[in-house]
Amino acid sequence: MDNSDNSFHTLETEQGSFLNDELAVEEVAYTESTEISDATLCFADEIQELPSPEKKVAFILNKMREALTGSSQGSDLRLFWDLRKQCLPLFNEIEDTAKRADHWRCYIELTKEGRHLKGLQDEEGSFVVGQIDLAITCLEKDILKFQEGTEDKIFKDREDNFLESQALDKHQAFYKQHHTSLLWLSSFSSKIIDLRKELINVGMRMRLKSKFFQRLSNLGNQVFPKRKELIEKVSQTFAEDVDAFVAKYFIGSDKETLKKTVFFLRKEIKNLQHAAKRLFVSSHVFAETRLKLSKCWDQLKGMEKEIRQEQGRLRVVSAENSKEVRQMLAEVSSLLIEGNDLSKVRKDLEGISKKIRALDLTHDDVISLKKEMQQLFDQLREKQDAAEHSYQEQLAKDKQVKKEAARSLAERITTFSKTCSEGNITSESREEWQTLKELLGKMSFLPPPEKISLDNQLNLALQTIVNFFEEQLLSSPDSREKLVNMRQVLKQRRERRQELKDKLEQDKKLLGSSGLDFDRAMQYSALVEEDKRALEELDASILELKQQIQQLL
Repeated sequence: MDNSDNSFHTLETEQGSFLNDELAVEEVAYTESTEISDATLCFADEIQELPSPEKKVAFILNKMREALTGSSQGSDLRLFWDLRKQCLPLFNEIEDTAKRADHWRCYIELTKEGRHLKGLQDEEGSFVVGQIDLAITCLEKDILKFQEGTEDKIFKDREDNFLESQALDKHQAFYKQHHTSLLWLSSFSSKIIDLRKELINVGMRMRLKSKFFQRLSNLGNQVFPKRKELIEKVSQTFAEDVDAFVAKYFIGSDKETLKKTVFFLRKEIKNLQHAAKRLFVSSHVFAETRLKLSKCWDQLKGMEKEIRQEQGRLRVVSAENSKEVRQMLAEVSSLLIEGNDLSKVRKDLEGISKKIRALDLTHDDVISLKKEMQQLFDQLREKQDAAEHSYQEQLAKDKQVKKEAARSLAERITTFSKTCSEGNITSESREEWQTLKELLGKMSFLPPPEKISLDNQLNLALQTIVNFFEEQLLSSPDSREKLVNMRQVLKQRRERRQELKDKLEQDKKLLGSSGLDFDRAMQYSALVEEDKRALEELDASILELKQQIQQLL
């Protein structure tokens, strides 16, 4: 549906003329009857001037024939029947029976033809009346459905691209809703006006024609006021949006400010002008907003040329800067291919990225350089992922090796402790213990609970070894040699006591630094208690040995 003209209809003229339809019908009927009367009177004067009844009848028959052959309109048929009425009395005045018979035969033929044409006209009029009645009935149903809101989907797929403007975003839903309604109302108003014009030109009884005009008048009362109301709302909102656009970007803005957004503003002005043509706004608002937008357009004249010139200069500078940046990217690419320090490559790329932001570059060059940088970043990420994968594999291998070493050491310590507890102690047992102790000290990766457990096993094994060799020294039968051995054992126990005291202090520090780790605190607490118990036992053995030495002296 073409609605380009509907946006600027003068609604008052349409509605005023529409409300006077019955007067128009009466005027048409009066004009038609007046024209027929004048033609009949004109012919009557000519007939009276003829000298004989034969010539009068011949003249009237000729005019009747012309009325039938000239047109089949109602006015001609009325003239035909008026002439027929005037012709019939004249037959009595014709004295020549032969001529009267000829004229009568012609009169009968014309009457038959006139009746035939009248029948055709009645059929045609009946068909036209039926079509008009059907059209008005369909229009009444469509308007009723529109008022009930059941026909909104018909215009659902209609393009609303003309509303794609930032200035109209705030009320876009409002425009779409009312534009759809106005499309319907404009379609209804066009149909009402077309039916009214067609009804004026169709010949039918005035009573029936008045009924049709009354039905159209009722439909017009439902359509035209609503259409006018919506157009006023859309016009007011559109005018406010245009005023807001002008106030935001043009009022108080200097040339430099406008130059920064000249292309955006030009596009917005074009979109608003296009929207004004498509939307249903009043002619006053259309002219007013178009004038404001034209003034805004005038402010932007010449800026595009200046910007083009500046862009030309920028392109020259941008070409040089792009060349410099690409050289830097080529160097980084070489480093990346050689597989040098990847962290340094990333640092260089980040530095180039900062440099790009500081240089004068065109938008296209920025996009191109960023694309090239992204490719290098992707390559760097691939290498980093590969290195990370290799590192994780190595970590897994190292973890497995450490786990195997810890398991092997735990087995050796357990076996060694069991051997010592069974009394299978040799002169190499102390060296083996020292070796196991050193290996355990090097395994810093062991969890503290496991390391403490193994260390306790070694300490118990050491105590067993020491006790074994002390018993050998103290079992000598010679009293002098026994005294020397006892003093040696006492010295060893005192040294071991000092080692236990140092270990106790160290374990206390570990207990104090365990913080909120409950499990670790419990382990260190048990270790401290074990140290205290061992120290007490050692003190008791030292005291006992001192007493034995005193007895031998």
